Amino acid sequence: MSTAETPAGRDLTLITTAGAVDLMAAVTEGPPDMVRGRAIPTVDVVFASRCRDCGQAERRDSANLWRDSWESISASPHFASTGWGKWAREHPEECPERLRTIARYLTAGGAVVTVTNRHDSSCDGCGQADHSDSEPSAREWAQSHAERCRAMPSDEGDQA
Repeated sequence: MSTAETPAGRDLTLITTAGAVDLMAAVTEGPPDMVRGRAIPTVDVVFASRCRDCGQAERRDSANLWRDSWESISASPHFASTGWGKWAREHPEECPERLRTIARYLTAGGAVVTVTNRHDSSCDGCGQADHSDSEPSAREWAQSHAERCRAMPSDEGDQA
């Protein structure tokens, strides 16, 4: 498990990932909860999520949970589908760094050269690709390639 320092001085432990989002928690011992004269150990948990693509983070207030409950919740493969994983599930749709197509150029053969917001360009006909330093240079490469390339669209991924 990886850890990162929180502003409050607690160590965050990676619980699970949901796409490009890390779901983490800082756990400290809490005061015992008295139930029918019996002390139940508790933990104070601070939840945090961080997008690896854009760096945006969400920090939630702490929750006081019975230690046994926390151990079973955090070990669950479905942790990201709980209420604590809501931001992680919704953020990828809003993430400014999410991979998006920003331009398409048609080759003479009918293949498409695609440019993404990450300045990657690729031709679905011949398979050539380029990574540029800026959007204008990515568009320039894609347009220039589309003008020269005679490849036809590949049939990969087509399901008739």
